[in-house]
Amino acid sequence: MRLYHGSKSGIRGNIRHDLGRSMCDFGKGFYLGDLPEQPIGLIAGWENHKLYEMEFQMEGLHIKRFGNTYEEQLDWALFIAYNRNPQWYADRKKLCEKYESYHSGYDAVVGLIANDKMFQLLERFYDGTLCDRALIDGLSRVRLGNQYVLKTERACSAEHLQIISERTLTAAEKKSALAQSEDKFRQMSGFIGELQTKYRRARDVRFFDEIMEEWD
Repeated sequence: MRLYHGSKSGIRGNIRHDLGRSMCDFGKGFYLGDLPEQPIGLIAGWENHKLYEMEFQMEGLHIKRFGNTYEEQLDWALFIAYNRNPQWYADRKKLCEKYESYHSGYDAVVGLIANDKMFQLLERFYDGTLCDRALIDGLSRVRLGNQYVLKTERACSAEHLQIISERTLTAAEKKSALAQSEDKFRQMSGFIGELQTKYRRARDVRFFDEIMEEWD
């Protein structure tokens, strides 16, 4: 499987799963995407960036994959909230145990990319502006591809991950990526307003705080 990784300063030495920030979508790990647009957007503004094309072999690895059902997409959103805002889970032992098992029990976690534009949608769900049905509706229409986050040394080893190519972006690629980023941010703001209107009086919906209370 061909995947892509963007680095702001280039990979030095062995690929590591234990570097980077823990407060990312799926926690600490080595992040790859199945589409080049996402890593290109992340590195376009950095002078010493590198874009990598990689071959990833999943056979023999223990993979946690978030699917497209309501339950799996809601689980995806709650897992991201756990990693980005762990203080929300301080008094929820069952949820903490569940999501810690995702970190410790798998070689890799796979699910939708939640970049800064997508996170506008998630933030409105977390702050109670959007209900669960609005979130799922939004996710079905905003597809940015999947991210593959390698959580173990085994997943990052040469047996499973190989660098195919390494390059810097052209001036045209950088300009296009920065322009698209600004445009998508504006589009998402309008899209969220549409979802708010559509589900304003919807019945049989749940909000983030209500879903969290179910785990007490």
